[in-house]
Parts: sequence; C-alpha cells; structure tokens
Amino acid sequence: MQRKTEAELKRARVAKTTRTLVRLKHSLAADEELNRVLPDTLAEFDERMAKGSLTDVLVTLDDVIGGH
Repeated sequence: MQRKTEAELKRARVAKTTRTLVRLKHSLAADEELNRVLPDTLAEFDERMAKGSLTDVLVTLDDVIGGH
C-alpha cells in the first residue's frame, strides 16, 4: 500500500467531515420527527394491542416508513 500525499489526506479529511455533518444534520432532523411522531404511535400501539387489533397498527407503520 502506498502512502497518501498531504493533499490527498486533506481531501479525505474534507470528505469525511462533510459526510459526518450531513449525517448529523439528518440525524438531528430524525430526532425531531421521532419526538413528534413516536409518542402518539406508541400510544396507538398500546391502545390497539389492548383491543386485540395490532394488525391495524402495523399497516399504519408501514405507511409511515414507506414499506421499508
């Protein structure tokens, strides 16, 4: 394996920093969305579980995450 030049190392640092910041941005946005969505979703899950209609919640979750 060949050593990288200083320029290549600096370029790699910029790429890594950029990737990290973009991932952090989306992670923070996901935290905010989860804070809005998760409590109601879990409350609905608990309510439907008590009524024995858990399948309905799973369909709703599938709609939210887009079938992933």
